Amino acid sequence: MSMMNQQPDRQFDDQQFEGLIHAGIASVKSGELEQARQYLEKAARLAPEDPRSWLWLSATTQDPQLQREYLESALAADPNNSAARRGLVMLSGKLEGEEILEEGQDVSAPQPADIQPAQTIETYLCPNCGGHMAFDAEGNALVCESCGFTLPSQETPSGPEAEQPLDFALPTGRAHRWAETQQQLVCERCGAISLLSPGETQTECAFCGSRSLVTGKEQGEIFEPQAIGLMRVNREAAQESLSRWLGKAWSAPDNLLKLARATTLRPAYYPFWVFSGTLELQWNCEVNLGSSKAPRWIPQSGYEFEHFDQVLVPGLKSMSEQELGDIQPFLLDDVVEFRAEYLAGWRAMTYDLPLADASLLARQIVVRKVRRELPNRVEVGREKRNLTTGATNWSGMTFKYLLLPLWTGTYTYRGRSYRILINGQTGKVIGKRPVDRIKVGAVIAGGFLVFLILVLLLIVIALSLGWLPII
Repeated sequence: MSMMNQQPDRQFDDQQFEGLIHAGIASVKSGELEQARQYLEKAARLAPEDPRSWLWLSATTQDPQLQREYLESALAADPNNSAARRGLVMLSGKLEGEEILEEGQDVSAPQPADIQPAQTIETYLCPNCGGHMAFDAEGNALVCESCGFTLPSQETPSGPEAEQPLDFALPTGRAHRWAETQQQLVCERCGAISLLSPGETQTECAFCGSRSLVTGKEQGEIFEPQAIGLMRVNREAAQESLSRWLGKAWSAPDNLLKLARATTLRPAYYPFWVFSGTLELQWNCEVNLGSSKAPRWIPQSGYEFEHFDQVLVPGLKSMSEQELGDIQPFLLDDVVEFRAEYLAGWRAMTYDLPLADASLLARQIVVRKVRRELPNRVEVGREKRNLTTGATNWSGMTFKYLLLPLWTGTYTYRGRSYRILINGQTGKVIGKRPVDRIKVGAVIAGGFLVFLILVLLLIVIALSLGWLPII
């Protein structure tokens, strides 16, 4: 496989590459595998970043090791390539053929008669009066909203066994059944997707508060959460956290606390992806093996390993990276094994950022961290220059899909809307606050006045001591 290490032709010709690809595919289909291999290997040398040549090269041999190398090269070129992932899964022999979904195969939603009551959210009825029951995280029990009847629940901590291997998750249908019973509502403003069980209604988006909701396309291929961080902050505590947060801002208008008390907070469980694994990153640099006066720069290279755990990626595209960073930390060690009863009486959101895209974001986060730390991690104590990174290799990657609690709210001040988020585990509040320009102006003017007084005082002292001539 020495051809994998060759540099692409700098005079790369798109038309020539496409011609080689088409010729190679035609040769594979006609059974001329040796001829196909020659076409496709040349195409791979021209454009190693295109997964098609690697993918079809895997069809030119029956050697499992070669097939694996070709498919891994295809994934390195395109980590989201489902055909390459499917090939690796089949090659591993860890999944039976009937468990693999065909490319583009839909998972049909069941008819109402096929829905299992234990899998829906709003089917927890009080055995005492028949009313709806909601889950109380503080009391760890289902509580009837009508008569107060209580059914205790039992939490099961979510351990490492809940994590799933990333390579084997996308091609299978075993984990894509939970949301078949739920209706989807899509917010036209922010794009967030809410899950509703049969018979449940919703009038506004839990994330942004918009009432512009439309019925979403039914999608059966939604992962079931493996874990959930239960809501530990009730409405009163969330409101108190919001008031404290607004009160800390000296530059905020005085009547902002009144708006805070009038702000309607919306609780919901939000989707997040968590990734773990190992990164192997190649690096190159020049190291001074001489002295500062007589430097002797010698090329050095090596590999740096990063074992990462619990890298968090939001499942909503509308949640920004800054919002995620500000609202953390979440208590990821406090999550429990997911059970549908935990969502009884609570709103739940589902993800619109697919697992494949989330895994790419997680890799970017890890690579950025390692590159930032690399100067202090390699050739420690030596003078370095021209430090660069090369190929990356990922191994042992696992993921966990979990739900985490948030309170969201929106208030309006002088015609402008401000959104706030409250961590449902810790009570931490983030958001933007309006600025009282009169207050800020008064502080600036006061500071300037103090500065002038100090300057005049220094001048008077200097004159009295004779440090300055009297004109």
